[in-house]
Amino acid sequence: MRIQKEELAQKLNKIKGAVPKKAANPVLQGILVKDGYLIASNTEMTIKAKIEGIEGEPFIIPDRAFDLINNLPDGEMEISAASNNVITIKADRIRNKYQTMDPGQFPMTASQEEGSEMTIQAGTLLGSMRRVSYAVPAQGSNPLMSSLCLQAGGGKLNFVGLDGHVLAWDRVDYDGEFELLIPKNTVDKLKSLGMSGDVQIRHSKTGAVFVTEDFEVYTRLVEGEYFTYRTLFKELPLHTAVSRMALLDAMTRAKMCAEERCPVRFELKGRFLNLSIKDKTTDYHETVGLQTDIAEALTIGFDARLVSETLKAFDCENIRISFGSPKMPMTIESEDSDFKAIVLPVAIK
Repeated sequence: MRIQKEELAQKLNKIKGAVPKKAANPVLQGILVKDGYLIASNTEMTIKAKIEGIEGEPFIIPDRAFDLINNLPDGEMEISAASNNVITIKADRIRNKYQTMDPGQFPMTASQEEGSEMTIQAGTLLGSMRRVSYAVPAQGSNPLMSSLCLQAGGGKLNFVGLDGHVLAWDRVDYDGEFELLIPKNTVDKLKSLGMSGDVQIRHSKTGAVFVTEDFEVYTRLVEGEYFTYRTLFKELPLHTAVSRMALLDAMTRAKMCAEERCPVRFELKGRFLNLSIKDKTTDYHETVGLQTDIAEALTIGFDARLVSETLKAFDCENIRISFGSPKMPMTIESEDSDFKAIVLPVAIK
């Protein structure tokens, strides 16, 4: 197999995140080269990256060869495999042999040929996933909460993430009906691959595959019924609008001056939001202008980190913020899309 080092290294780096550090089946600690694809798998998720110029019998690139490939000089390189599971890597005046593993032992994922199918633009899919994924915890005791809900119905495709303290919901137009609970690790990998063009999604009750011209990502789905998130978004009596960046910049400055877990205090009155954080070493205050009068004064506390992460998930210029009482969550809505989020309050002195 002859290939440009830059191309091989780029594709390896895209998919090697799916290679487990430790595995009951040691062959999974390498990347399979077969039928024009590089294939990485951790049994829960399998990623296939299409690569040109691959011919011959399959072989395994062991994980200890990844760094060498990345550090080879630019230009053409060659990988050849012998019958005793030894591969040889050559580039310029460099040659190295690796004892690797039997490619026949690499488990192949079912292709999801049966089940339902949909097609969506990569930009639309990944844009909504990026907005809501910050609200999906990486690990937790509840698998449902550690998944992103992709739910179609009523002419909309809904993207939902929640962790018990914050809830993010985006939606785009789509005609169909289904519900997929996608693990957080798969969502993160889909965002990092740089997918483009159309994404074909085939899915069954237990698994799904996301297919583009360059990649195929197979994943197991989380089983269960997702939370009734829609009922949490209620019409609140107190609302106003504010510049997203003005509020985010103020939050960033306030967090710089205090401990990470210190709550931020919001005091809303008229057309002003007085934001403050106080601990043993700092007493920070900043006033942010509001775009409309709030109906009545309100003082409420929030986790500073969650407010900042939520504001970063939006990409509009202005946001609408709504409140009910000091013990009710804040709702944040985009001015130019269906994206919205809820942030639960925290107790303040």
